[in-house]
Amino acid sequence: MRRVLGQAAFLALAFTLAAGAAAAQKAAKGRWGAVAYDSKTGAFGYAVDLSSRRAAETEAFRACGDCDVIKTFRDNCGAIAHKPKKFAWETGASREIAERKALTRCGGEPCKIAVWACTSQK
Repeated sequence: MRRVLGQAAFLALAFTLAAGAAAAQKAAKGRWGAVAYDSKTGAFGYAVDLSSRRAAETEAFRACGDCDVIKTFRDNCGAIAHKPKKFAWETGASREIAERKALTRCGGEPCKIAVWACTSQK
């Protein structure tokens, strides 16, 4: 009886360790996000927390329609700033950082944030 209980405990421990390793491996892969933007109309779309770059890009384009700009990021935030005839894209560890960097790259005033998105794992 002790031997059966010992084997059951060992199997339970092995299963727990394997499940923990699988969860850690999945978390290590990260989560993808994307922002899509139409520089002519100002339309936008975004996607976050998807398992692949391609899935994030596909969802952002689907949400946007006929966009001409797509930018992806992993475990981060992304933002697109725009003004007439110019747009800029940046990433950052937070929404605020990504927006500030995009606005700076765009050239300051009169640039405005067109779209931003953040994954939940950063």
